[in-house]
Amino acid sequence: MFNFNKKKLVRLTLINNESLDYQLIKKSKKTLSLKISENGLVVSAPLFMSEKKINQLVISKIKWIKKKLELIEPQKNKLFIKNRASFDLLGKEIKITLLDGNNKIEWVDENNLKIFFKDQDDQKKLKTFFIKWLKEIALDYFSQRAYEISKLYAIPSNSILLSNAKSRWGTCNSKTEVRINWRLIQADPYVIDYVICHEFAHLTHMNHSRNFWNLVEKLCPNYKLAENYLKNKGFNLYLID
Repeated sequence: MFNFNKKKLVRLTLINNESLDYQLIKKSKKTLSLKISENGLVVSAPLFMSEKKINQLVISKIKWIKKKLELIEPQKNKLFIKNRASFDLLGKEIKITLLDGNNKIEWVDENNLKIFFKDQDDQKKLKTFFIKWLKEIALDYFSQRAYEISKLYAIPSNSILLSNAKSRWGTCNSKTEVRINWRLIQADPYVIDYVICHEFAHLTHMNHSRNFWNLVEKLCPNYKLAENYLKNKGFNLYLID
């Protein structure tokens, strides 16, 4: 099987001596698409589209691009686990006290956490240990909320699983399995409820039709507020890893 995908970094000169760096991926496709990742702008273009044409299309979307890039600026300050660092859990700020000891995590109270770790200088291992704990918290919470919502509205949900997706907050399949992005455990509870309800609605309507959105609104009346949260603050949820 041949792989025709080609990648390169491009620096595009803009007006007022500004420039824009983006990753260009050429592949077998018909149209150009733009994606803002935690690392910046990614442009996917047809194999034989000229770079001049690509840059013209990028410039035509420059206002949208700049607005989205501003949202990921905080990504440069990802969580570094240390004494007095903090992270969000269900919309609340949690303070970390880092201590030497056998690897374990304990609650002090609802706003303070103790992390005991033998090798505090190994940030990679420490982060892996912390995220494993956080994923367990996420799965417990998501499963409980999904159970409560499914019982309330008689939705036949099979199981809740965690997702590590970089571009989706939730997915579902024909087996009625629902996957929720574990990073959502940082968000306010109403945002998590919305993503669960969104996927539950897909179990009935595997599309984004008017019937689908009517069902979403029935399950989650404030869904537009939650959508706005994810649109404006969603990138910040990736600060955790």
